[in-house]
Amino acid sequence: MSRINKNVILALLTLTSSAFLLFQLYYYKHYLSAKNGAGLSKSKGSQIGFDSIQWRAVKKFIMLTSSQNVPVFLIDPLILELINKNFEQVKNTSHGSASECKFLCVPRDFTAFALQYHLWKNEEGWFRIAENMGFQCLKIESKDPRLDGIDSLSGTEIPLHYICKLAAHAIHLVVFHERSGNYLWHGHLRLKGHIDRKFVPFRKLQFGRYPGAFDRPELQQVTVDGLDLLIPKDPVHFLEEVPHSRFIECRYKEARAFFQVRYNHILSFHDAGLPLKHKFGKVEDSLELSFQGKDDVKLDIFFFYEETDHMWNGGTQAKTGKKFKYLFPKFTLCWTEFVDMKLHVPCETIEYIEANYGKTWKIPVKTWDWKRSPPNVQPNGIWPVSEWDEVIQLY
Repeated sequence: MSRINKNVILALLTLTSSAFLLFQLYYYKHYLSAKNGAGLSKSKGSQIGFDSIQWRAVKKFIMLTSSQNVPVFLIDPLILELINKNFEQVKNTSHGSASECKFLCVPRDFTAFALQYHLWKNEEGWFRIAENMGFQCLKIESKDPRLDGIDSLSGTEIPLHYICKLAAHAIHLVVFHERSGNYLWHGHLRLKGHIDRKFVPFRKLQFGRYPGAFDRPELQQVTVDGLDLLIPKDPVHFLEEVPHSRFIECRYKEARAFFQVRYNHILSFHDAGLPLKHKFGKVEDSLELSFQGKDDVKLDIFFFYEETDHMWNGGTQAKTGKKFKYLFPKFTLCWTEFVDMKLHVPCETIEYIEANYGKTWKIPVKTWDWKRSPPNVQPNGIWPVSEWDEVIQLY
């Protein structure tokens, strides 16, 4: 009986100890752990934020450019979007007052900056110092398109892009060049044969897939996550430009040879006021404006209309009121420079020309009837006589 009692007592003590231990574990998990964990998480999270590879790479890059007086400004669409959404908070933040990394620590492979090349005074020295600070830098160069057609200078290379990698994050420095149309241009980031395709994930770059054209931005200084940065003063306008910035270079030699005499007439449109010669159609249908230039050369402005699978512009015969429609495959718009002006042109240039003039468009045609000759023209009805005063106006 005494033996049985000892076993029972031992079992009860073991059970009681186990229950107490489970209670301690439960209490620690649901009370102490939660309370202390919240404080640790907040402290640790803040530390991780300001110690992220993205923030450290940007900080070191800013230190580099500031020490060398290189006037870079932030153009990264993701970061600019975040700054714009929280601009009041950013505007009221002073240097060193940030308690949490909210912008520059977001996950991404690149941070994009830009500079205007004519303001860069010590390019080669900067490149060496960057590598001494631990950056691995790649320089992308190409021929200066502004010198195309100048035999003694064509072939001169200019820097277009720098990619500087620090650990697992890279800074993409886009080099903007001034163009005569008073805008900024950056070149195509084309990888030459000797470049390591695995240096960074190039396909994720947001600038350089095509050449681009941008308005010259006014800049402002802000403090972002404890770092002083320059950004466009109107970030919304810059962000709106990005998806529509694609640029097509004019092939100057061919253009001059093709236009010859007409080139001077085009210059006269740019230099002088033009009187309106006629207005056909209306805003919602076949609108066309014609302006009179020198030597009886006209400048026609056609308004395009978009359908499900094609685009078209209209034409009107003044004496009969007949309407015509010119069909084009859908196209997007790119920037180009022509007679020192920044202009929009169809990105799908050849397809557009061939639709209107055929595949033999390079061969001169002496006789051309605008109502019959174009391969893409078709009849489009006739304007009601009651509307002629509105849709057929001659000056």
